[in-house]
Amino acid sequence: MIVKEIDLFKGIDPKIMEEIVNICSEENYTKDTLLFKKGEEADSLYILEEGSIKLVIENEGSITYSLIDPGDVFGWSSMVESGLRTASGICATDLKVVKIEREKLDKIFNLHPDVGLQVLKRLAGVISERLSNAYRDLLSARGHDTTPSYG
Repeated sequence: MIVKEIDLFKGIDPKIMEEIVNICSEENYTKDTLLFKKGEEADSLYILEEGSIKLVIENEGSITYSLIDPGDVFGWSSMVESGLRTASGICATDLKVVKIEREKLDKIFNLHPDVGLQVLKRLAGVISERLSNAYRDLLSARGHDTTPSYG
């Protein structure tokens, strides 16, 4: 299963990794399916296996972030305290994902807090990279220097 191969879970004790694999489910969705909607309760984390998904953030404007690489993680709002979706997820193609329910993953992390902390740190890296890419894209679209300021 792809879960064992992605950076988010690399190096985790094999026994704990097996616990994580046991709570995962593989799911298939068809093109144009709304997987989740911004503002909804974030109850699951997803790992892309095949296809592509559009993450759409709408306010007064709209930003779309596409994920196409196997192993890409999305639905990370399920891992943070507010637990609400920050974007809508729409299948750009037929999609195959691994779904991990928040409640089940939380139980494992409560039993193994060191693993939970390790995964959350790695997830923060994923979020940071996406935020940096979004800054760069926004600045580029405005015709400004594309070196973002993070401070």
